Amino acid sequence: MSTFRRALPVLTLVGLVTSGALALSSSGGSATGVVDGKPPALGSISEKEILAHIEFLAQPGMEGRDSPSEGQTRAAAYLVELYREWGLEPASDSVEVMAQYGQGGPEASATEGTFYRPFFRELDAPDPEGCGLKLIDGEEEQEFTYGSDFVPAFDRASGAARGELVFGGFGITDKGEKYDDFKSIKVRGKIVLLFGGEPRHRKKFAGEEVTAAASLYGKLATLNKEGAAGALIVRRDQEAAAEDEENLLDYRYTFASWNDQRGRRGPRAPSKSLPTLEITMGCASALLGQDAEKLARKMDKKARPQKVKLDGRVVSMSSQISRRSVRHDNLLGILRGTDPELADEYVLLGAHYDHIGVGPAGRIGCGADDNASGVSALLEVAQALAQGRPRRSVIFANFSAEEDGLVGAREICQRLPVPRDAIVCMINLDQIGFGKASETSVLGINRNPKLQKVLDRAKRLGKTGLRKVITGKGEELWQLSDHFEFHRLGLPVMFFFEGLPISNNKNYHTWRDTIDGVNVEKVTNTARMAYNTIWILANDDGRPPEPRD
Repeated sequence: MSTFRRALPVLTLVGLVTSGALALSSSGGSATGVVDGKPPALGSISEKEILAHIEFLAQPGMEGRDSPSEGQTRAAAYLVELYREWGLEPASDSVEVMAQYGQGGPEASATEGTFYRPFFRELDAPDPEGCGLKLIDGEEEQEFTYGSDFVPAFDRASGAARGELVFGGFGITDKGEKYDDFKSIKVRGKIVLLFGGEPRHRKKFAGEEVTAAASLYGKLATLNKEGAAGALIVRRDQEAAAEDEENLLDYRYTFASWNDQRGRRGPRAPSKSLPTLEITMGCASALLGQDAEKLARKMDKKARPQKVKLDGRVVSMSSQISRRSVRHDNLLGILRGTDPELADEYVLLGAHYDHIGVGPAGRIGCGADDNASGVSALLEVAQALAQGRPRRSVIFANFSAEEDGLVGAREICQRLPVPRDAIVCMINLDQIGFGKASETSVLGINRNPKLQKVLDRAKRLGKTGLRKVITGKGEELWQLSDHFEFHRLGLPVMFFFEGLPISNNKNYHTWRDTIDGVNVEKVTNTARMAYNTIWILANDDGRPPEPRD
C-alpha cells in the first residue's frame, strides 16, 4: 500500500457519471440458478497455492519489485503465464493500446491481444550510449557491457572519470568496529572498487543485522571527501536475483526508504556524487585479476581489510543519466461471463504487484504482505472463477507503480478497457496478510452502505474462515490504495485490508515484510471472502448504486 497521500476532491465526470443506477438486488439473480447457494469452486482456494504464489513473488531475488525493475518484469511474466493457463482473455483494445504504448517491453509487437497494458513515465534514467567501462592494462584493453557487466549506481552519480584502479574493500571506516579499509591506501584521483554492503561476520557489524556502515551513500561521501575520481560498487548475490546471466544486473531507479529505521536512518542521498557504477561480481573479478567472490568471502570471515596489488591497471568509466520516458506494465485479463445479457457488464478485481525495492544499504523490501498477499489472493480467485464462471464478466487487474502514488491505477482509469458504465464494482486487495486469521477489514461501506448487504450475504454464501469483517473504519487509508482512483470515477468500490489500525503492523514498508511475517491462513480466508463477494456481484440481476460522495 502506498504512503503517498493526496488531498484531492472527488471528481464529477460530466458525461460519465450516470444517474438512476439499479438498486442492489436483495435476492440472487435467477438466470443461472440461485446465487446464494455455495459457489462452485470455493473449496479450490487453498493455503498451499497461496503460499506458493507469495514465495515466488516475495523471494529476495525479486529485489522488491520496484517500478520498474527486472524483478517486477519477472513477476509480470509469472502472472501473465497463469492468466493464459486459466483461459483469461486480453481486453479487446489491447492490440490498439500495445501499438500506441508497447515499445520497449514484453510483447511489444503483440497483434493478437496481450495481458500487458503499458504506460510510460518520465524518469531520470540511464542513457546506454553515454555509459561505459573499460580496463586498460598496459597495452591490453577490455570493454565491459552495459546491463550485463555494469549499470549506473543512481541518478546523482553521473559523469566521466579515468584513473588508476585501487581496491577499497567495503569502503568502510568504523572506529567502533576498529575497521578501516582506507588506512593503508590512497584514493585521491583514483577509481576505487568497493564491495557493496559490509563484511558478513557473525559478530562484527551487528552480525546478520545490516548497519549504517553498509550504506552506499555513506561510502560515496567518504570517497568524495578523500578526493576519489570515481567508484565501482560490486553488487553481491546477483546469482539469486535472476534465472539467467542476461538479467544479473538491473538499474535501480530509486532506493527504498523505510517507515521504521529503529533510530538508524544512516547517511542521506548526496545532492551530487562522484561518477559511480554498480558492477557484477564477474566484472569485478576481471578488473581485479582474481576471484572477487572468493575475496569477498575471505573478508566476511575475517572482518579485516585486505590488500590487492593492482599496479598499472587503469579504468575509464562514464555514467550518463537524463530525463527519459520509461515503460511500466499494468496487467489486465478478462474472464468472460456466461449470460449473454450480462456478459458485457464487469466486476473488476485489482491488486498492485509492485513494492518499494532495495535500500541504499542493500536491504531488500520483499513486500510479502504489501502486496504479494493481495496478488496471491487475486490469483486464487481468478483460478476459482475460471472453474465455474459467473453470469457477468470479471476483469483482473494488477497495477504497477502503486507505491509511487497510485500511478498504475490512474493509468487504467484514464484508459478503461470497457465502458465506465459497464463496471458494476471494483474490489481492491492490498495488504491482507497480517493479523488474526479470523478477521479482515473492508473499506468503502461508508460511501456505499448498500454494499454492506453484499458482504453479509458473502459471509453466509460459503465457509470462508472469517468470523469478523470490520467495516466503517479506516478513513485514514481511504486515499492510499488503488481503489481510490476508481472511486474518483464514481464507481462502487470495496477495499479489502488486513486489519486496523495500520500502526499495528510494524513490518509495513520495512525490510521485515517477509514471508515469515505473513499469515497465510488469513490471506486464504480473505481470498475466499473476496470470491464469494464477486460471485454475488457477478450473478445478481441488479447492481450496486454509485457511491454517495
